[in-house]
Amino acid sequence: MQAAGGRFLARGMPAQVYEAAVHQRAVLIEFDSVAQATGAHDSPQYQLALKALGNGAERDIRIVEAVE
Repeated sequence: MQAAGGRFLARGMPAQVYEAAVHQRAVLIEFDSVAQATGAHDSPQYQLALKALGNGAERDIRIVEAVE
């Protein structure tokens, strides 16, 4: 993700959860655009990493446009 321009803002277990949130590890990565984030996910490098990792983790990826 960093090689594709992503910047890690947070990663780890939540300090606190509320409402219907699930207490599980989360990673927040910032990209300059939705297109850059989508490109990072769809890149051959990331797809190769996914194959290498296999089913080692259940992934829930969401790309959200920033508030201007």
